[in-house]
Amino acid sequence: MFNLFGGQPAPKPGADVDPRSAQALIADGAPIVDVREPAEFAAGAIKGSVNVPLGEVLADGMAALERAGVHAGEHEIVLVCRSGNRSGKACHALAGRLGSKAHNLAGGVIAWHAAGLPLLPNGGR
Repeated sequence: MFNLFGGQPAPKPGADVDPRSAQALIADGAPIVDVREPAEFAAGAIKGSVNVPLGEVLADGMAALERAGVHAGEHEIVLVCRSGNRSGKACHALAGRLGSKAHNLAGGVIAWHAAGLPLLPNGGR
C-alpha cells in the first residue's frame, strides 16, 4: 500500500526501524517504550525511555502504557527491547490501537549501542 501524498509505502503495524530512524522519530517527539524487565532496563536504556515490561503490554495493552504516562495521541511510538524480538511482539499486540504509529527498534538496544548511541542507567531518569 502506498501513501497518497508521498508515494512511499505506508508503515505497517509493528514496522521495524533502524537506530538512526528511531532517533529521528524520537527527535520528533515519539515516546520510547522499553519492554524489557526492570533489571534489564536499570542496567542501561535509551535516554527518556519508559519501562513497561512485555508481560504488562500483553496483559493490558495500551492501558499499561497509559499507566506509565505514555498516551497514543498524535505521536509515533518506538518500542524497544534487547534484540527487537519482545518489542516486535509488543508492536503487534498494540497494532489494533496504534496501527502504523507503533515502531519496533530492529536489533533493540544491541543495535542502538552498536550504532554508537548512548544507553543510560534507567534511561537517565
